[in-house]
Amino acid sequence: MAHGDVQRREVDLRLAAAVAEIEGLYTALLRTTSPGRRRRLHAELFRAAEFLAVLAAVPGRERRQGRGASRVRPRRSRRDRRKALAERGAAWIIARYGRDAH
Repeated sequence: MAHGDVQRREVDLRLAAAVAEIEGLYTALLRTTSPGRRRRLHAELFRAAEFLAVLAAVPGRERRQGRGASRVRPRRSRRDRRKALAERGAAWIIARYGRDAH
């Protein structure tokens, strides 16, 4: 396995772990009835979303310039689409549960 493949897999695993953490925190937030716990979960969810935004913003590998490079809109890989969705989700969580939301 090439070194780049290992790094890419590591980044993918970190993204997946960050998304799973957010899912767990959000589920806990939906099920809690305690106001104090709700505030703590909001803060944790906000921090987790910021971390996800940072992870998702890390640039991937450079696209090769070659056949098909003249297209107006290059195809995005599955990884690029996942990163874009993670960025969008993190931005939504930060906007909804940010420091100034309450």
